[in-house]
Amino acid sequence: MFIVFSGKGWLVPVTAIGAGVLCAIADLRDPRLFWPVVGLSGLADHYLGKRWNSAEGRLMQDLETGEVHEIKPDNSFFWVPMQYWLYIKLALAAAFVYIAVGR
Repeated sequence: MFIVFSGKGWLVPVTAIGAGVLCAIADLRDPRLFWPVVGLSGLADHYLGKRWNSAEGRLMQDLETGEVHEIKPDNSFFWVPMQYWLYIKLALAAAFVYIAVGR
């Protein structure tokens, strides 16, 4: 299995695992509590992603053509910018809670 990230995108699974560890420490085993907490770990991804991906880029000039390009920071996990992982995690958490309650 390959994990694809760019910049600080590796923090997306780390925040989810951290939320899971906090639930384990607090003894929250009910899926109706566990998955929303993991989904809300996306708040950290959203905040940090907006902060880091909106930073000013650097201007670079191609010496051969003279063109100027702006190099912007890219912090993404599986090609999705970090700030959008909040919505993905919330959708997955809702699906997992729906599956758990449906049994």
